[in-house]
Amino acid sequence: MSNIFTDAIRVHARPGDRIDAVEAQWITWILLGRRGSYHVPVLIRREPDGAYVDIQYGSGKSPDIVNFCEDHAPYLYGAIWGRHYNEGSDRDVIWQDDVNDGPYRYCRYGFDEVRVTTTDDRPPVAPEAPWRRHPDGSWRLSVNGSYLTGNCRQADVGPMATPTTPLPDPPPTALPTPTTPNDWGDPLRSIDPRWLAPLADEHPTATLVEYRWRGRIVHRAREDDDWDGPSWQHRCADDWDNCLDPEFLRATGATDLLAPDEVYARDRAEWEKRAAR
Repeated sequence: MSNIFTDAIRVHARPGDRIDAVEAQWITWILLGRRGSYHVPVLIRREPDGAYVDIQYGSGKSPDIVNFCEDHAPYLYGAIWGRHYNEGSDRDVIWQDDVNDGPYRYCRYGFDEVRVTTTDDRPPVAPEAPWRRHPDGSWRLSVNGSYLTGNCRQADVGPMATPTTPLPDPPPTALPTPTTPNDWGDPLRSIDPRWLAPLADEHPTATLVEYRWRGRIVHRAREDDDWDGPSWQHRCADDWDNCLDPEFLRATGATDLLAPDEVYARDRAEWEKRAAR
């Protein structure tokens, strides 16, 4: 069994055009090719006015997106973006225009609130920050931040899933996402602001850590049962709505969400190190 890839593809219509439901299905089947989606549920999500379509699938055995980028995207569509996760890595990457040539870089995601449940009566980090104690016992902090992590959407759908493949019931520890549930996740990397780094993975006094974006949970860490007993586990629910990639934000006119320049500079340096290996 080879590595499982999770791909989130966004295809934009040309200005003045729209992608209807039939065309969204056509794009999806082009991407799936003859081999279908490898162990990742297929999900099609069309923007109501047809400005773009989002497609989730697993490209582990389907290289057909290469042909789509070469033969269709430049002539029929305004833009194509892709977020890609390889289960052998620990971070999503994002690309635009061409799946082969990119450009590629690490994909940064945003949050605007942190909620932490602890075993004591103190904020888990940075006690000088404006933490609020909620009646449910959690500590809550409104803060604009971002991180790198990996978003896996693997599920028991087999090696050749299609849009008609039934979705399995999610495990009890799964985290809902805007697409399909996540039951395995990576710790946070390169979190900003940096003083939140102690909450990027297991924390000695925390029993539950939630990162939220506009109300929804985008990352959760807590102790859950695993095959060899309880362990600290992460669940990831990032999507296009909290994608803070700088070029994506500029392309979509959401530059007010840009992270500080030094954050992206660190990401570029990390990507260059990876490319040099």
